[in-house]
Amino acid sequence: MGRDHRQTTLSASGGVDELEDINWTFEGTDTQYLTHGLHNYPARMVPKIPDTLLGHYKDQGIIEEGDLVYDPFSGSGTTAVEGRLHGLNAEGNDINPFAVMLSEAKAIPLERGSLSEARDALVDGLSPDLLDVRDEYEQAGEVEWLEMPDVRDGWFPEPQLHELAVLRDRIDTIEDKFGTEYARFFRLVLSHTTRKTSYQRNGEYKRYRLSEEDRTDHNPDVEAIFKKKLKQNMEKMREYSNRVDHTLDTTIHYSDSRTAVEDVGENKADIVITSPPYGDHQTTVAYGQFSQDPALLTGKVTYDEMKDVDKTGLGGRYDILESMSDLEDYSPTLEATLDTLREKDGRADDAVDFFRDYYAVMEQVGEITKSGQPVAWVVANRTMSRVNIPTHLITRELCESLGYEFDMNLPREIPNKTLPWENAPENVEGTKGDLMANENIVILRAP
Repeated sequence: MGRDHRQTTLSASGGVDELEDINWTFEGTDTQYLTHGLHNYPARMVPKIPDTLLGHYKDQGIIEEGDLVYDPFSGSGTTAVEGRLHGLNAEGNDINPFAVMLSEAKAIPLERGSLSEARDALVDGLSPDLLDVRDEYEQAGEVEWLEMPDVRDGWFPEPQLHELAVLRDRIDTIEDKFGTEYARFFRLVLSHTTRKTSYQRNGEYKRYRLSEEDRTDHNPDVEAIFKKKLKQNMEKMREYSNRVDHTLDTTIHYSDSRTAVEDVGENKADIVITSPPYGDHQTTVAYGQFSQDPALLTGKVTYDEMKDVDKTGLGGRYDILESMSDLEDYSPTLEATLDTLREKDGRADDAVDFFRDYYAVMEQVGEITKSGQPVAWVVANRTMSRVNIPTHLITRELCESLGYEFDMNLPREIPNKTLPWENAPENVEGTKGDLMANENIVILRAP
């Protein structure tokens, strides 16, 4: 949106220093345009960040159409979508299977005619099917022929849960006839419907239920929610598909970025733009909790897989990497931060675990990216045990220890993200501490 105007502005201003003259907060910018609006996801990177960076580096001749943009934390696929809009191939990783599906569904364009045909097949006869399964459930208390999803008890109104299962089965039939890409697109609509139908408190980044009183009054119209979102997503996908090159490739690996070279390969990426997690998933943004029920309703992911997402994120339970005693030597800022945490009997060990894992990703990205090409880390400075963690400085120092060359740091405020703004780190009633309200875009050149 507005790319032509932006590129003209960049060309007119000229020079590499222009990145530092941009207001990177992008307050009020549309974050739902094209396929960015297909589905919500917590802590999404503002699309204008990769859009502006990619436009700048293309304008400078540092990357060109047909090159590869890589994102080791794909999340909702923001970088992959913007890569396609800029004529780039895209590759990424994520340990959340729902994020992999979301990224690919948003970034891979669909043929307009086939999409309409698949949509028609999906909704043909849907109303009587949903009515029949609801009647059977209300009469018998179950529907024997319908396999129910492995969601936790007490998180859905039961009649609607049966209707969601019918939609899941219909989408499976679409996959058999039209292929994975079309079924994946419709599963995002089902996922949205799942969240609206469940007792999940929408707007929360962790998994909380509505109060018992509110649950009593919660009687969503599954078909109406599904069809409304389907219409919206169809329009967004059609516009996106009309604008991008269908011959480009987007690949998101369901694998860990701490061992990403195994999947992506060495010396492949021409540019990296990524927004790493702010900390371990269980105490910051719980991507797995957010994704759990939508993923389970696809029928393609198990409960155990989703339960492990937040445990195996950066700083979580991860057995492959060894403890790194040299980490503090590589980053004086990290050493000073950890000393402060230790003096307060704070969460120094948790911080070490997180940055150990983060450092492993830096190593992998350094191998994946071509020498001298830009790597942009969009990081937030969080608080642990009331101690500010200057992640942007630590990122720079750890990367430089690996041979990266620092280019610039671009600060920005966070106006709109679904994030934990405050927490009670000591779990003392009535006390809260700021978590995060600003980010930094740390740009380096790959070793």
